[in-house]
Amino acid sequence: MEINATKVAYELNNGETSLVSIDLYGNDSSGDYVNATVKVVTTDLAEDKTFGDLTQNELITLAKTKLANFTMIK
Repeated sequence: MEINATKVAYELNNGETSLVSIDLYGNDSSGDYVNATVKVVTTDLAEDKTFGDLTQNELITLAKTKLANFTMIK
Protein backbone atom coordinates (compact mmCIF):
# COMPACT_ATOMS: atom_id res chain seq x y z
CA MET A 1 0.00 0.00 0.00
CA GLU A 2 1.38 3.39 -0.93
CA ILE A 3 1.22 5.93 1.89
CA ASN A 4 1.18 9.64 1.03
CA ALA A 5 1.35 12.78 3.13
CA THR A 6 -1.74 14.96 2.88
CA LYS A 7 -0.76 17.67 5.37
CA VAL A 8 2.41 18.90 7.06
CA ALA A 9 2.01 21.34 9.96
CA TYR A 10 4.80 22.94 11.96
CA GLU A 11 4.21 23.81 15.62
CA LEU A 12 6.29 26.70 16.87
CA ASN A 13 7.38 27.54 20.40
CA ASN A 14 9.03 30.96 20.78
CA GLY A 15 9.69 31.03 17.03
CA GLU A 16 11.40 27.62 16.95
CA THR A 17 9.84 24.46 15.52
CA SER A 18 8.98 22.15 18.42
CA LEU A 19 7.22 19.42 16.43
CA VAL A 20 5.90 18.63 13.00
CA SER A 21 2.50 16.97 12.62
CA ILE A 22 2.09 14.96 9.41
CA ASP A 23 -1.17 13.49 8.12
CA LEU A 24 -0.66 10.25 6.19
CA TYR A 25 -3.17 8.39 4.03
CA GLY A 26 -3.12 5.26 1.92
CA ASN A 27 -5.57 2.82 0.36
CA ASP A 28 -5.51 -0.25 -1.81
CA SER A 29 -7.73 -1.87 -4.42
CA SER A 30 -9.47 -4.10 -1.85
CA GLY A 31 -10.85 -1.11 0.06
CA ASP A 32 -8.42 -1.25 2.98
CA TYR A 33 -7.08 2.10 4.07
CA VAL A 34 -4.86 3.82 6.59
CA ASN A 35 -5.42 7.34 7.86
CA ALA A 36 -3.05 8.63 10.53
CA THR A 37 -1.51 11.73 12.04
CA VAL A 38 2.07 11.25 13.17
CA LYS A 39 3.98 13.78 15.23
CA VAL A 40 7.71 14.06 14.59
CA VAL A 41 9.40 15.49 17.69
CA THR A 42 12.97 16.54 18.40
CA THR A 43 13.85 13.15 19.91
CA ASP A 44 13.01 11.55 16.52
CA LEU A 45 15.78 13.54 14.83
CA ALA A 46 19.40 12.48 14.50
CA GLU A 47 21.52 13.83 17.34
CA ASP A 48 23.15 16.59 15.28
CA LYS A 49 20.01 17.64 13.36
CA THR A 50 17.31 20.24 13.92
CA PHE A 51 13.97 20.66 12.15
CA GLY A 52 15.58 23.44 10.10
CA ASP A 53 18.14 20.98 8.75
CA LEU A 54 15.53 18.60 7.31
CA THR A 55 13.55 18.88 4.12
CA GLN A 56 9.82 18.28 4.07
CA ASN A 57 10.44 14.94 2.31
CA GLU A 58 12.86 13.86 5.05
CA LEU A 59 10.26 14.70 7.70
CA ILE A 60 7.61 12.72 5.79
CA THR A 61 9.98 9.74 5.62
CA LEU A 62 10.48 9.95 9.40
CA ALA A 63 6.69 10.02 9.88
CA LYS A 64 6.22 6.99 7.60
CA THR A 65 8.87 5.10 9.57
CA LYS A 66 7.12 5.93 12.84
CA LEU A 67 3.78 4.81 11.36
CA ALA A 68 5.30 1.49 10.26
CA ASN A 69 6.67 0.94 13.77
CA PHE A 70 3.34 1.88 15.39
CA THR A 71 1.35 -0.54 13.27
CA MET A 72 3.78 -3.47 13.34
CA ILE A 73 2.20 -6.56 14.83
CA LYS A 74 4.20 -7.69 17.86
